[in-house]
Amino acid sequence: MFNHLRHKIIFITMATTTAVLILAGIFIMLFSSGMRPEPKPLPESTITTIEIDTQNSTRKFSSLELNDYIETDRKEGDTRLLITLLGVSVIIEIIVFIITYYLSEKIVAPVKSSYDKQKLFIANASHELKTPLAVIEANMEALDVKKDDEKWKNNIETEITHANKLVLSLLKLAKMDAGDLKKTPPEKFDLNSEIKKHIAIFSPKFSGKITFKPSAKKSYTMPKQDILQVLDILLDNATKYGDQKIEITLSQNTLSISNDGTEIKKSDLNKIFDRFYQTDKTKEGSGLGLAIAKAICEQNGWDISCNSSNHLTAFTITF
Repeated sequence: MFNHLRHKIIFITMATTTAVLILAGIFIMLFSSGMRPEPKPLPESTITTIEIDTQNSTRKFSSLELNDYIETDRKEGDTRLLITLLGVSVIIEIIVFIITYYLSEKIVAPVKSSYDKQKLFIANASHELKTPLAVIEANMEALDVKKDDEKWKNNIETEITHANKLVLSLLKLAKMDAGDLKKTPPEKFDLNSEIKKHIAIFSPKFSGKITFKPSAKKSYTMPKQDILQVLDILLDNATKYGDQKIEITLSQNTLSISNDGTEIKKSDLNKIFDRFYQTDKTKEGSGLGLAIAKAICEQNGWDISCNSSNHLTAFTITF
């Protein structure tokens, strides 16, 4: 990620330098041509003499020959100026590249250090929280609560479940960032059937209608665990934000999940996969689901995108 940032800094700097040098070169060439007066052609009958120092002699030129000599000299001067400008530009480009290459490393270093510390903190905090949550959950199950107080116990268990999901999500992201998460091996399976099973799981959570357009392709070869986890995240997101309908479409190379409801603002679309980002803070969730989905897709070389228009929001995975 930080190498990509460095490359971006270098590319922008070099592109800007090149553009400035090209514009400066064009300006110099136009300025030099504009400042040089055009010679007035002499009458053909005029005979002009010029002294050549190297031979200590005098040669006579006709006006036509003199005009040709001047024009040739002008062209040679323009060529020499152009070559000089190109040479200077190349030298400047090399110097700017070397300076930018070393400076970009120093610019990115504090950001990388801060990011690494943040990753370490999240990983450590997640590990530290996992044990006490497991203990609280175990003790809650062992408690003998009166029937009238059952709702309080249920509320606590619900929040513990939510906290456990958050901790597991943070751990997964920390492992992905550290590169410690092993890639799931691909396997051949019927994705149409798996999607139908997951629709059956999520249908009770959604008051509207969920429709599925299966693919003509019978079997897919890919990491099954990964694609089903992404499917669960997108289905969970659709059931939270959808109003009346959810449409799932599977083709040979894409999986699309769309829902009706409030559109996502264009300014928010580029943030939708950011960690802890939520378009609606009133909805239940941690804001990590879509970040995990994107990380899983990138790990497998898939592309995931979001489009929102005409009160429809669609997430599309391209295999």
